[in-house]
Amino acid sequence: MILFKNGYCYQSYGWNLLRPLGKLQNIVSHLDKYLIDDITIIRPIRDNENDSTLLSDLNEIKKLKSSTPISFGGGIRNINQLHLISGLPVERFVFSSALFNKESSLLRAATDLFGRQSIVGLIPFKLEEQVSVFNSQINKFVSVDKLNNIELCDEVILYDCESEGSPNGFHKDVVNKLKINPKNCVFSGGVSDLVNSFINNNKAPKALAVENSILHREFSKSNYYEKL
Repeated sequence: MILFKNGYCYQSYGWNLLRPLGKLQNIVSHLDKYLIDDITIIRPIRDNENDSTLLSDLNEIKKLKSSTPISFGGGIRNINQLHLISGLPVERFVFSSALFNKESSLLRAATDLFGRQSIVGLIPFKLEEQVSVFNSQINKFVSVDKLNNIELCDEVILYDCESEGSPNGFHKDVVNKLKINPKNCVFSGGVSDLVNSFINNNKAPKALAVENSILHREFSKSNYYEKL
C-alpha cells in the first residue's frame, strides 16, 4: 500500500510517522518488478478537501504506466467525486470511512458505477479490549462492534495501525471481533512473519500485504511466493 498526496509518496509507521519514498511513477515501476498481484494507492485525506486537490492527484494517476493492477482510494466523500475517478486506469476502488457510516448511498452508487467486484473496503484498526477503527472523515479513532455496508465490498483490507511498518504484531483476533470471514480479507501491518503460520490454515486470509519488505529491504521473493 502506497500513501500518495500532492505528487509524492510516503510509507507510514505506527500510524504517526511518514517516510518519504519518492515520485509515484518511480515507486510503481519498482513494485512492477516483483510481479505482485496488486498495488494499492491511498490518498491519506483526513476531513474533507476541495476538488482541485483531488483533481491534481488524479492527473498523476492518469499518467501512470504499470504492468500491475492498480487499486485506488482516499478522500472520496460524495457521489460527484465518483464521476471524477471513473476514468482512471485502475481496476478497483478503495473506501474506508464509508464503512463506518450508516449512510450507504456512496458505496451503493460506487457499486452501480464500477461493479461490486471493483469495491474494496479498508479498515485501519487498533485492537485492545475492543476494536477501534480510524474514521478519516472525522479524523479520529472510534470504537465499533460491527461494520456497516461491508456486504457491498468484494474484499476487505484489515490494516493494523499499531503494527504497520513492523515485520510482526498483526492482531489476528480482529476477524473474530468484527465477525468477518478471513477468506475475504487482506491482512496488512506487521504480517511478514505470518507466512509460515498460514500455510494450509483454514483461517488464512485471502492475501498478505508486505509492502515494507519490498520497498525498504531486500528479501527472497521466492520464499513468499512458494508459501502464499
